[in-house]
Amino acid sequence: MSDHGPGVRIPPPALVAGALIAAWGLHRVVPVPLGPPLPELGLLVVFAALALIGMAVLVMMKAGNDPRPDKPDTALVEAGPYRFSRNPIYLGFLVAAVGFALRWGDLWGWLAVIASHLMLDRLVVAKEEAYLATRFGPAYEGYRRRVRRWL
Repeated sequence: MSDHGPGVRIPPPALVAGALIAAWGLHRVVPVPLGPPLPELGLLVVFAALALIGMAVLVMMKAGNDPRPDKPDTALVEAGPYRFSRNPIYLGFLVAAVGFALRWGDLWGWLAVIASHLMLDRLVVAKEEAYLATRFGPAYEGYRRRVRRWL
């Protein structure tokens, strides 16, 4: 039997991008302001998110894993940002979505953050966790007990 990975069908960046594109479109057509747009802060948050994503991807690749969630893992990664979050790449996607919500100052951006979290949590993380539990057994269960899913 060959290892086909966790079986994630839709790439996680596409899920988040889809939610953000829908939010941006709604923001342009039917704005629902929640406060003033904070473009500078939003941009800073997006850059921080990109740094987290980049660091997590580098640590994963250094361990010999392909960061795409449809590929099998060769090692359980517990270094770098994985010491604080079991899902630092997806956490980075959510932080980036927060950056866009701050830039827009609109309800739609915050709804995109919530939708992105729900989609990542249910369609991606749940499958990955089941896969990692099967693939790495007790080592993953120990990691799961020590490190929180998000933060």
